[in-house]
Parts: sequence; C-alpha cells; structure tokens
Amino acid sequence: MIFLLIVIYTMFGSITSFYYNSELYVPKHKDFLDVQTNLTDQLFKDYNPTVSPVYTWIDVEQPIGYDREAPKRWNYTVFLYYLKLVEVKEPEEKVSVVLELMEYWFDARLSWNPSHFHNTTTFYTRQDNVWSPTLTAFGVNDIMDFRDQDNRMVCIDNTGFLWNYISVRVSANCQMDVSRFPFDTQICQIQFCLPIFYRVQVEVLSEIYEGIMDEKIFKTMGNSEWKLINLTNRVEVLKYNDNMGNMDLVRVTVIREFQLFLFQAIFEITIRRNPLYYIYMIVFPSFVINFVSIVGVFLNGADKMSRLNVGLTNIMTMTFILGVMADKIPRTGNIPLLGIYIIINLVIMLIAIAIVTAITELRRWATPMLKLKRTALRAQIETFLGPPLEYTCAIILELMTCANFMVMIGFWFDDGS
Repeated sequence: MIFLLIVIYTMFGSITSFYYNSELYVPKHKDFLDVQTNLTDQLFKDYNPTVSPVYTWIDVEQPIGYDREAPKRWNYTVFLYYLKLVEVKEPEEKVSVVLELMEYWFDARLSWNPSHFHNTTTFYTRQDNVWSPTLTAFGVNDIMDFRDQDNRMVCIDNTGFLWNYISVRVSANCQMDVSRFPFDTQICQIQFCLPIFYRVQVEVLSEIYEGIMDEKIFKTMGNSEWKLINLTNRVEVLKYNDNMGNMDLVRVTVIREFQLFLFQAIFEITIRRNPLYYIYMIVFPSFVINFVSIVGVFLNGADKMSRLNVGLTNIMTMTFILGVMADKIPRTGNIPLLGIYIIINLVIMLIAIAIVTAITELRRWATPMLKLKRTALRAQIETFLGPPLEYTCAIILELMTCANFMVMIGFWFDDGS
C-alpha cells in the first residue's frame, strides 16, 4: 500500500513539475487564455452572427451623406495579396486566375476597451462565430474556394476591425480582341460585388498589395503563353441619365420601384501573348512552304499537271493551317492578323497556279502566230514567252511572299518593343 502511494505521488509530482517548468510551459500563456476567454464570453454573450452591423436608419432614395447625424457608410475592402494566371480559353473567351485575397470590414459590436482585458488588442476565432459579408464574384463562370469549410478563421481587433484570408480560383468572362493574333494584348476584369446592400449604406473599396508590383514578383504571375503586363484596381460608378442614381458597379436591379445596388470591386489585368509558338509552328513554316511551292510551280521542265499538284498541295496545307488557327480564337467578326497572313499566302499560290495555266494557254495560242512571220521582235517575244516569263513571275511572287513574311515579323518586333 505504501509502495502504491509512493508511485502515485511520484507520478503527480512529475506532472506538477512539468506544468510549472518554465522551459516547457509559460504560465503567462494560461493567463492570456483566461483573459481571452473572459473577453470572448462578454463579446459573444448577446452577439447575433446572423445580423449585419450595417446602419439602416437611412432613406435609400436620398443622396449619400444627406443625414449628417448618421455614421459614415459601412466600409468593406477587398485586398488583393497575390494573383496567378492559370489559363486563357480564347474560343470560350474565358480567363482563369487564382486570387489570394483579404477581406476587411468593421463590426462595432465586436469592439472593447483593451485596458479592461490586460491590453488584449486582437484575437482569432472561427469565421462562423461572427457576421461576415457575402463576397460574390460578379459575371463569372465558375469560382472555387480552396479554404476548408470547417476551418475558416478571422482576426478581430479591439476597434471592431475584422479581416480574413481567401484563396479562390475564378473563371471570368473576358471579351477578347483577336485582330492582332498572335501578337494580341487582352484586358480582362475580375469583378467582385457585395449584393443586397444599398449604395447609401455601404461603400466597397479595393486595394492591391504593393509587394506584388515588384518586377520579379510580377513576372511569376503569368504563365508560359501569357505575360502579365499590368494590374490595376478600381470601383466603378455607373451613371444614368434618368436620375435613377449612381452606383459603384456595372449593374442595377430594380425591385418594387426601389434601387437594389450591387457594388463592384474590379481588378483589371492586362496580358500579352507570347507569340514564339505561332512564329515557329505556323508563320515560318508557312513562309517556307509557300516559297518552295512557288519554285515547284515554276520549275522548268516539269509538266503542267505536276505543277498544279504542287500548287494544290500548298492550298490544302494553308487551308489546314487556317483550320488549326480557327480552333484557337473566338468566332468574332474580326479576321486575326495570322489569318490575314495565311490568306495572303493562299492568294499568292492561287495567283501562281493561274499564271502557270495562263502562260501555257498563251504559248499554245501565240507561238503559231509568231512563227507565221519571222522578225527579230517576234523572235524576242517568243523567247520571252519561254522560261524568262516564268522566272519573272516566280521572282515577283517570291518577293510578295517575302514581303508578307517580313510584315508579320515586323509586328512581332513591334510587339516586343
């Protein structure tokens, strides 16, 4: 029995020494937890997380600030911490980005006097314990939140200022101008709105972390095909001429003759395509194919059918390239620059086939007539209707092909500058 008591005393003695061991445990931490428990118990005692802190004793049909005794509009801020371009789907006119965001807002019910709680100024809690605004992506096809639904945290300071962290993938609509494809630059917008609230009640703000504007960081925000060249933020105000009011967004819905405003924080990205793939895989091969095909069409000694086969093969190749290009761009009314380049090559080859056919028929008609009466001039004309005429046409068409290629390369250099 005595031995058992000694064992129990030894066990509890070791536990007690561990609990108060300053190297393994800081007693001040327990004091902090006790104070934090007391603080949160008082804050959340009568707190209702299902009701918003937005001031609503206001006439929504009056202008902003008409009531001088009322508090300022409730502020909500979307803070962009990082952005990563994932993919651009040109045929569908969609752009997908991963956004690292922070939300800032105020809740006066969650403020306290730090001196009453051992100068505690902040604490962290689950987001479902507090009321939080419903941030909604506006005009998007898909949005994916990477956060764990059961482990979303929020930080609260003594002034009632709250903030949390959001990591989302957004697939947004982006109207694309492909007239300069593949040297095109696109401007796309990722839009967030705060639905339900009126403009006279809520003010939406947007900010960008200055650190991501560093050149080294900026380069990592694009991908292998697209380079991010600009990033801006704003909150738009849409004005109507019918005196129905202004709003910080691009859409208004009228319900029961009242104005329901959707506030919109806009992050606008400007991206530029890397054209190297299309230069190496389409532009340069098309130039070589056209150049060699012209030589084959005007090859001296080849029969007419062989020349036509070369030309028709070239036309089929250019048509196939046009089909490949068509799968990469949206169906718009603009003909892309690459399409114009291929069509010009196609026209050049059609001209070459037409010239070869015309020269053959011209010789068949003119040669017997020139031999009826032999003169020096007729002899020179007959000689010119031979290989010299074909060589002259071939050189002109080759120069046209080279000029078309050089213009295309010129757009590339201009785009790079």
